[in-house]
Amino acid sequence: MKEMIYQTICPGCGVGCGLFIRENDEGKLSIDHMKSSPVNLGKLCRFGMKLPHYYAKANNAENMVDGSAVDAETAIKAAVDILKDADTDSVALLSVGNTSNEEQMAFTKLAETLGTVVQTGVQKMCMPEPRTLAGIEKAKKIVLFVDPYVQYPLIVRRLLAAKQNGAHVISVGTKPLNLADETLDLKPEQYGELELDSESLIIADVHPNSDAGMVSYVKALAKGTGAGLQFMKPFMNSNGAALLANKDGSRIGLAELMEDIELGNIRTLVTLDSDPVELMPDAEAAIEALKKLDKLIVISSVKGPATGMADVVIATDPVYSKAGTFLNVEDSLQKNSGTGKAGVDALSLLNAGIGGKTFTHDEMNYLVMKTIEASKDGPSGKMQCSGTDIAVSSTDIPEDMYELRYLYNPFMWSDREDDNDFVLLNRNTVKKLGLKKGGCVNLKGEKGELKMRFRVESIPDGLVLTAKKLSIAKGVSTAISMEVC
Repeated sequence: MKEMIYQTICPGCGVGCGLFIRENDEGKLSIDHMKSSPVNLGKLCRFGMKLPHYYAKANNAENMVDGSAVDAETAIKAAVDILKDADTDSVALLSVGNTSNEEQMAFTKLAETLGTVVQTGVQKMCMPEPRTLAGIEKAKKIVLFVDPYVQYPLIVRRLLAAKQNGAHVISVGTKPLNLADETLDLKPEQYGELELDSESLIIADVHPNSDAGMVSYVKALAKGTGAGLQFMKPFMNSNGAALLANKDGSRIGLAELMEDIELGNIRTLVTLDSDPVELMPDAEAAIEALKKLDKLIVISSVKGPATGMADVVIATDPVYSKAGTFLNVEDSLQKNSGTGKAGVDALSLLNAGIGGKTFTHDEMNYLVMKTIEASKDGPSGKMQCSGTDIAVSSTDIPEDMYELRYLYNPFMWSDREDDNDFVLLNRNTVKKLGLKKGGCVNLKGEKGELKMRFRVESIPDGLVLTAKKLSIAKGVSTAISMEVC
């Protein structure tokens, strides 16, 4: 039996864990651990271990026009016709970093021809230079604004090594972490209690649903104390997407982009491996917004809610078989062994169809390498960032209601099978509601109600935490009532 072996990285987050994907001549996929990968030394989290399911053929995108399967040429021609007829002032392009640098660069070329920019889902902001993940092990004090066990599991070993080296680990949040020496539920104005210095390290993350005010406070905390700051990111090539997006022009957050669609300012949306329905905390609201578009063009390797709504779907190669490179959260350049160039080839034809030039994968790779090299010579952004007076957002919760809050990024592993189908409540809430062990709790909000299993956790009164995207959630924080099922 013949077998193809692909050297690739995991698409689960921005850590960029190396691994091998084996594909036999019947299309069956399996994983082989890459112990030589300096990022993960062969280790994978539970998402990485489920990659054969994620990459199953049934999940692959197909070329479609108006819901019917077509060949790639027909899909590209339909997309060209849409873009030629569109008012370029009302066209938006979205790519959050779920694909290779070469496809990102090709997408940027398409944006330039259209006279617009590639939106990455995160507004343009000053960011500190990435730090090496190995540097985590040398910090004397580490403050976590993330839950590494679930969000970025492969940094847990770095944190444990730091603790063995004498580091004191503090988790800032409402849910205790096993590896933390203490968990502090602090408001931004209380961050001075952390007593950080130049030997300290802050680990937070930035993503399309990040609170801009909180990001600003964290940057100010690092700047004011001299502590190091490592922003983790949830997409495999978030750093590449940010680097290769057009330098000029306005970059807005995903929520603002969706609001522009709602208002009719954006009439045509082109996405590259970025599904707004999966990315937004309120999936139903995202679907309703996308329905207001005149046209939706989806360029993707996988199926998702948006591919089912798109006027045109242009299918690309699965990530593991693409040719190309990626930048992980420490700006380490990683390379796939695959040879798939369908994405760049499609974007080249699309670009030529609307009046731009054709290009090759090699040309895009050259421009990627040139851009990365130039970025090393550019002015350092390290700690030139300062905090602003952006306020941390909050949701008003009536006294007789509870706050349903996402523990992590609500788009993490969207709709993937996992074991997080429960909410976290504290013991006082369980007693107050009369909940029984093994029972369920009925959550009610403006968007309806939902029965969930629950688990008791030491969290503040009035708080309900979920690690899974819930249909009743209106955003990162939602007011709800609860009762026994």
